[in-house]
Amino acid sequence: MAPSHVAVGLATWVVAAPVLSLPMLQPLSLGLVVAGSLLPDIDHPASWVGRRTRPLSSCIAAILGHRGITHSLVAVAVLVVSLLESDYHQAQIWPLAIGYASHLMADMLTPRGLRLAWPMRRNWSIPLCRTGSPTEGIVVALILGLAWWSVSHGPPRRPDTMVVNAPARPALAPKRSAAPTIKRLTARTQPAPA
Repeated sequence: MAPSHVAVGLATWVVAAPVLSLPMLQPLSLGLVVAGSLLPDIDHPASWVGRRTRPLSSCIAAILGHRGITHSLVAVAVLVVSLLESDYHQAQIWPLAIGYASHLMADMLTPRGLRLAWPMRRNWSIPLCRTGSPTEGIVVALILGLAWWSVSHGPPRRPDTMVVNAPARPALAPKRSAAPTIKRLTARTQPAPA
């Protein structure tokens, strides 16, 4: 369902953005994550994105079916390579790709799974919940909780990846000269005389 895919996409982005040294709360990035998290379902005419892209979604569904190529690593690779070749900026490519990949990750949590290695027929699945079931909400809540925990308890992040347009901090004037501090530090690191 669309709200679950959006929530999982944003949770994934909040964790991935600092790792990629990209601002996590930039509106354009958030919009691209949301778009990417919904895009794989363009092959399903009854989905949120499918209803808005008819007749294209109907054609894709008739030719390729649901959870075919658009739900595979092939699609992720084609998306990233085509955007890189088109000279899009990394800050535009990665949010879209991470949103897209998060959709695949979420669909893998259903019993139906998906064909990650399309065109191979093998389905990949970690069946934790069914689409639209109460368990889906619990799984999404757990993913959101893990993302929150990761951001709040993970390794220190660069400040510029946390806030959009953060004002530069003014440099504080030192209260005393740096030379005595260096002398104190070197005195502590030298071995004591025997």
